[in-house]
Amino acid sequence: MRKTSKQASNKQSGFTLIELVMVMILVAILAFTAIPRFAQRNTFDTRGFFDQSIAMLRYAQKTAIAQGRNVFVNINPTVICLTYVADASCTSSATAEQVLDPATSTWFRKLTPNGTSLGAAQSFSFTALGRPNPNNAVSVAMTGAGINQTIIVERDTGYVH
Repeated sequence: MRKTSKQASNKQSGFTLIELVMVMILVAILAFTAIPRFAQRNTFDTRGFFDQSIAMLRYAQKTAIAQGRNVFVNINPTVICLTYVADASCTSSATAEQVLDPATSTWFRKLTPNGTSLGAAQSFSFTALGRPNPNNAVSVAMTGAGINQTIIVERDTGYVH
């Protein structure tokens, strides 16, 4: 039996008004919760820098052990860097004194993100045994974007956390 054109036009496809309104409400809720998180990148940048700093200190310890020589961690409020000599201002221009970043083969030096600062200027080294020198616990305070965190280097083991 063949359908007439009148019977075929009764079947329509598409979205109902209720479905469209529900989708618009869901998109609005997602936009309301997600957009502010992306607009305030300072929190993400600060946390990322904190994690990079911990990795950097662990790398300094491993490099000191592998090369059998002191590796200095130099910190001031705006930058952290690794060298083979004490340089709290991180301004060393001699490449022989700079520890290289394994990813970029350039000086392992990181600037703090906007609104983030490290504690007071300090310089300490890891010995060939992986211990901090001077032989005491080291703490590095970091503040920014409402986050206050501290990196601690344990005295006897050099464990960074």
